[in-house]
Amino acid sequence: MNPSTTPAASARSHRPLTRRAFAAGLAGTAAATGLAACGGGGSGATEGNASLRFTWWGSDTRHQLTDRAIKAFEAENTDVTVKGEFTEWSGYWDRLATTVAANDAPDVIQMDVLQLRSYADRGALLDLADTEIDTSSIPSDTLDTGRTADGLFAVPVGVNAHVVVANPALFEAAGVPLPDDTTWTWQEAADIALRISQSGQPDVHGWQTMGLDEASLQLWVSQLGGEFYGDGTEVTLDPAHVASWWEYNLSTVQAGAAAPATLAVERQAGGLSQSGTATGTAAMAVWWANQVTALSSAAGQEMVLLRPPLQEPGGSPGTFYKASMFWSISSRTQHPEAAARLVDWLTNSPEAAEILLTERGIPSDPERRELIGPLLQPSDAQSVEYVESLEDVVVPAPPAAPPGASTVQDLVTRYGSEVLFGRQTPQAAAEALVAELQNNVTSA
Repeated sequence: MNPSTTPAASARSHRPLTRRAFAAGLAGTAAATGLAACGGGGSGATEGNASLRFTWWGSDTRHQLTDRAIKAFEAENTDVTVKGEFTEWSGYWDRLATTVAANDAPDVIQMDVLQLRSYADRGALLDLADTEIDTSSIPSDTLDTGRTADGLFAVPVGVNAHVVVANPALFEAAGVPLPDDTTWTWQEAADIALRISQSGQPDVHGWQTMGLDEASLQLWVSQLGGEFYGDGTEVTLDPAHVASWWEYNLSTVQAGAAAPATLAVERQAGGLSQSGTATGTAAMAVWWANQVTALSSAAGQEMVLLRPPLQEPGGSPGTFYKASMFWSISSRTQHPEAAARLVDWLTNSPEAAEILLTERGIPSDPERRELIGPLLQPSDAQSVEYVESLEDVVVPAPPAAPPGASTVQDLVTRYGSEVLFGRQTPQAAAEALVAELQNNVTSA
């Protein structure tokens, strides 16, 4: 499932920016970045009380926890007031693009990796290297996920990793043992899934149907040694890699190891709560590690976390530490010092860590993970343990996607549906997806 950002967002697609409106409001933004340096003159300096706007997407739980964090920050920083602006994922990016285009962007912005370059490359974000934000406790490879060739425009809030979430009760009812996740392959996973599907449990399938989400495609391509965007400036996705992924997923559906296409599309549109994992009707599914608590809660069942299968015995795991989301600052903020102070507090304050816990992902800073360990519920602690267990096998995270690539989830869902319903062959759909993605990037 995609994206890693919030449980409810797992099956929602990344909506493309309204580029015309976005670009129109940014004509003068690049020149305005000179105001961004902390302590600079004019409107860039913080004098007296500063009023900040802070925007994020997420669930009601995230809103409540963030509101608590804001109040705690204001208690420590009495010269700063913070107004929270939040919405669901589905409308967040159109709203942000509109405010940026109108030169009315929030000061502090919750940012996603698929949108980062769209804003940074157009001069809408502050280079955080010019601020007093302390990023020394964040591992360099994790911190680099917020960089472009022009600077550091985002501080990673947390990290995620691909995981296969397995329902042990469905395995036990089927009389199928859990696999050795250090050696199993995708073919072995398909065989296990088919045994569970044929075990006689009503409405239960071994696999939650893939083929519709960009996250599992990203894992598959990484295992094959491929990449979506090369150095982050162009589409380098190999149609053959995409086709092989759809061939695998189509075979699991046709064999009965995974749910049929109609049900798969319905679940994709329904979000996490309607997924096979959450409803207890899929024994295995690819998710992001920070979604386990929501899945366990929805299913009323403790889950087991498994490393994803390999392409072949001894092959590359393909897993990497993905930034769950970022903190960014508008280049047009009138209070860069105060905005940087807020981001620094969210990044480094023990109180912030104890309030937010793993709601925005597993903390990027290992020291913060240790700090909050005793406060985590078992499923969250399980996620942290899983992510840390991958330290010796993860590959470097891919660069931030180029502008225009935020459409990729829409494309995967659309063409994946064509494949699962038999309206296009995997190869034809793969070639069309890559061509359309390349066109979106070129025209962005």
